[in-house]
Amino acid sequence: MSKFNRRRALQILGSGFVVGAAPWARGQLTPPLGRPRPSFPPRPVVLVTVSSVSVSADVQNGIARVEVSQIFKNTGPLPGEGDFIFPIPEGATIREFALYDGEKKLEAHLLTKDDATRAYEEIVRQRRDPALLSYVGRSLLRARVFPVPPGGERRVTLKLASVLPREGSSHKFLWALAGPHLPGGQQPEHVSVRVIAKDAGNLYSPTHPVQVKRLDETRTLAEWSSSKNELTLAEHPELTLYIAPKDTRAVALSALAYNASLPQVASLGGGPRQSGYFLVVASPNLPPVAPKDLPPRRVVLVMDRSGSMQGVKIEQARKALRFAIGKLRPQDHFNIVTFADGVTSFAPAPILATADNLKRAEVFVDDIVADSGTNIDGALTEGLKQFEEASSGNRLLFFTDGLPTVGVRDHDTIVQNAVTHAGKKVRCFVFGVGYDVDVPFLDRVASKLGGDADYVRPDEDIEVKTSQFVAKTSTPVLENLKLTVSGAKVGELYPKLGELPDLFEGGQLVLVGRFTGESEKVQLALSGEVLGKPQRFTLETKFPAVATEADFLPRLWASRKIGYLLDEVREEKDHARCKEIEDQIVALSKEFGILTPYTSLFVPEPGTDAFGTPGVQLNFRGGFGGGGQGGRGAAPPAGATLKARSGAEAVNLSQSSRASRAQGQAGNTYSIQVQDIAGKRLAEKQAQQIQYANNRAFYQRGSQWEDSKYDPKKQTELVKIKLYSDAYFALVRRSSAWAKWASVGENVIVTANAKQAILFSNEGKEKLTDAELTQLVGK
Repeated sequence: MSKFNRRRALQILGSGFVVGAAPWARGQLTPPLGRPRPSFPPRPVVLVTVSSVSVSADVQNGIARVEVSQIFKNTGPLPGEGDFIFPIPEGATIREFALYDGEKKLEAHLLTKDDATRAYEEIVRQRRDPALLSYVGRSLLRARVFPVPPGGERRVTLKLASVLPREGSSHKFLWALAGPHLPGGQQPEHVSVRVIAKDAGNLYSPTHPVQVKRLDETRTLAEWSSSKNELTLAEHPELTLYIAPKDTRAVALSALAYNASLPQVASLGGGPRQSGYFLVVASPNLPPVAPKDLPPRRVVLVMDRSGSMQGVKIEQARKALRFAIGKLRPQDHFNIVTFADGVTSFAPAPILATADNLKRAEVFVDDIVADSGTNIDGALTEGLKQFEEASSGNRLLFFTDGLPTVGVRDHDTIVQNAVTHAGKKVRCFVFGVGYDVDVPFLDRVASKLGGDADYVRPDEDIEVKTSQFVAKTSTPVLENLKLTVSGAKVGELYPKLGELPDLFEGGQLVLVGRFTGESEKVQLALSGEVLGKPQRFTLETKFPAVATEADFLPRLWASRKIGYLLDEVREEKDHARCKEIEDQIVALSKEFGILTPYTSLFVPEPGTDAFGTPGVQLNFRGGFGGGGQGGRGAAPPAGATLKARSGAEAVNLSQSSRASRAQGQAGNTYSIQVQDIAGKRLAEKQAQQIQYANNRAFYQRGSQWEDSKYDPKKQTELVKIKLYSDAYFALVRRSSAWAKWASVGENVIVTANAKQAILFSNEGKEKLTDAELTQLVGK
């Protein structure tokens, strides 16, 4: 065989791994005539995986220059071969592709776009991995890495340049980090992404919680890293990053829109698909400010020292206080208030944070002793009295581990007293320590006082929580935010316009909402105070009649709305209204594949065929992901757990709804991260049974995936299509949407039209006529 033909054979064949045995021992050839088939002992499996993926990109004027390095690792005792197919961004130009043996550069093969078109279906058939379909329509690069020595590694590097597509006024950077293009579909042990954008206004990712940092006046860095089994990587194997044009103002603004609604049915009061969606991102754009030049703050720390704080809690509390006062600047004023039965203050009023005063405060903290009851009303009243006038730097940090047992105990009265004394002069941030707190009460205190509430679980360190908050809020950029939208009909904005959070250095404001109609000229105006001075920032954009690229927006909007609905359920006392809100949560959860306390996937036990109600089943065990009954058996009364006032489930619900209200990425991963260990494991398991592809949610039930739109009472005809057949690929070629839906897995039911659904499985039709295709999926 010539060298050329041998190379083409390698490009067409799709074996994932090989071992160094005779061909007939590997089942590839028939043994020579006259010879008995040799008997070989079982051979160890050679497993070649990708241990790490490192992506580095520089973006300027819409051009991305990318360098990616992948390390292949052989964990077996025999030489092995890895074969992977790499999806190349649209319009990319390969600058260099190389395979290294140590430092020695070896030859590598590329599968050009034309080759990919001819060989693509054959590759999918041989790999028998439906997920490869998600790359249909892209250029492909194919690499065969051989040999990878036992226990050894090989490094593959790729350099390319790509013209980034535009989406609205932003450029879109998209890169595959994990998935079926890697050997065996393995998830890398470590992934890192580093994108430096020049002359950019802001950078925003709807898929990954990237860290954004302004390096200098012209360069902005976005980076993200993951370890093996990272849930974010499992849910979002491709990273999407939007890069807005340069904005030299103190706050950079950008916007995206999604609209697939029909004008004649579009309505803000309609279903989730009956309107357009828009997103506004605001990012700090100020150069670093020296601490001495920042405006002074007034910080009051209020610490619970009741008897329940004895032991580890009180020592952690001391550490938290020491950390907080250590972050004070010389121009700041501060005070410390502790409370049990009574209330004790470090000073009669806030004092300047001089070196001597800080030393005195440390001695005061060391002398704190835990005993007696919990006078929450007295502590809040005393702390709030410390603020005589309104100022953007006024902060009260309130720590407690219990319920009010001394003084005023009525929650409504305590909240009203706090609101009266605060008088919009100060923001209050509440930290509940442990599970014995009244969660809805503390959430309400924080909300009414313009702040936020967070909780320190028994297995968490209060010092870490405090340090994270202090670090995040030490450098405010824009405070007392207000947003107006003119030129379009908008509604259901989250966060709600009256509850916009302050914007701090290194953070982002991500706001989502709905709109109806087409608007060629929309003005967004964001106002607030920058370093104590009023500022107003505007952005002109448009809300088009059709815009389908930013397809993550409906799901992100639904996640935000669910967070607010969960809070409504906790506060609502009317049973009928509670039921209405619960129905909304369930409908949104099912439509968008979002985990909620009401959603527990029904997975039959092995050997059973009872699937119950398609999609979701109600469950009221608390926390995102439901409880441990797996959807079986009778559920407690609706909303029972949501009304819980204390305990682990109450904390889970508070943190989950809080995470959902502020969620910046589309999907379930961020909400899961705030669970306790047990809740996180259950939620992770259930999240793996949900996939969201091309604006449809799919639920795994047994060995089958079902489209959330599928209703066997409506789609009475189930058309079976054999996997990897001509009919299978005919559907994929008809529309890229079918490629994404079919990529969910094997045995997938997808709703085709009002009366038909398609089941992709190992049996079924192998060919479809043009008429049958048109009947199923249209033109």
